[in-house]
Amino acid sequence: MKSGKSKKAKIITISVIGVVAVICLAGYLVINGYLSKIHYDSGKQNIMSSISPDNQSANSDSPKSEIDAMNKKIEENMRNNSKPLMYDKDVYNVLLIGSDTRTKGGTGRSDSMILISINKKTKKIVETSLLRDIYVGIPGVSEGDRLNAAYAYGGPELLLQTVQQNFKIKVDKYICVDFFSFMDLVDKVEGVTINISDAEIEVANGYIHEINKLKNLPSNDGLFTHAGIQQVTGRQALGYVRIRYVGNGDFGRTDRQRTVLNQVFAKIKGLNIGQINNLLNNFLPEVTTNISKGELFSLILSIPAYSKYQVVSWHIPQDGVFSYFAVRKMSVLDVNFEKTISQMQSTIYG
Repeated sequence: MKSGKSKKAKIITISVIGVVAVICLAGYLVINGYLSKIHYDSGKQNIMSSISPDNQSANSDSPKSEIDAMNKKIEENMRNNSKPLMYDKDVYNVLLIGSDTRTKGGTGRSDSMILISINKKTKKIVETSLLRDIYVGIPGVSEGDRLNAAYAYGGPELLLQTVQQNFKIKVDKYICVDFFSFMDLVDKVEGVTINISDAEIEVANGYIHEINKLKNLPSNDGLFTHAGIQQVTGRQALGYVRIRYVGNGDFGRTDRQRTVLNQVFAKIKGLNIGQINNLLNNFLPEVTTNISKGELFSLILSIPAYSKYQVVSWHIPQDGVFSYFAVRKMSVLDVNFEKTISQMQSTIYG
């Protein structure tokens, strides 16, 4: 009698194990199918000797002696090996890059750079916007330039190296999207809510006009018609986050970017299975990353835990640690690297 019960228990146990194994395998195959849609990139690109000029915004340069001092400072900071890259096994840093590419598969500058730091020790996710006009040294490039130029010189890998060497932070991986990917993502989550002013509308509509031309749409299609709190489309959201010349310049622009990004993340968490399936199938092919499938698989499995983490949102440089300079008719930010590096390390690794 006992032998019969024991045999029955073994059969049930084996059956349960078999069902669990099938479910796990099915889950793996589904997730692996999604991950196969992503464009995996080694990031290795030849460094270009020159790139097309960025928007120039200064009528004249700062005094040559001050520019020389600034160049010397960034060179010394780049060569400063007394400050090794900050690293912690409990912190995973991913550089989220939004390029200003106007054509699918084209090249451009990094219009948005947000370092996403997942800190398992402090249970925090830190979003650090890196302002595009920070004047930095770019590895392999003879002269200093704006931070966003590194992407144009050598793609995401060179931008990652530039961030590491200038700010002494170990950046593990990158994820890159372009204008079109951003618009598609916002549309897939059925838009986001923003509060836009009349002054912002004037600038945002100019950007929407540009996108309409690229997409062969009527010039006035999808424009903002009124100020205030409203639900917006991907095109409108793109126009909104690109605003630089209203309010606090690029500082305000990075605030807008993080506002929209956090709303997108929040809406993704609220999607049902069917909506998530549709989002992944349509959006992932537009993503370029050097994160391996294995790492992405692990990150996906950790989403439920990470969704409970506190989100810290800020930008660099902070007030009081930079000054405005003009070099080669570019308006740039000359930052105090020592203070900025200290601020980044304490905020991210806290």
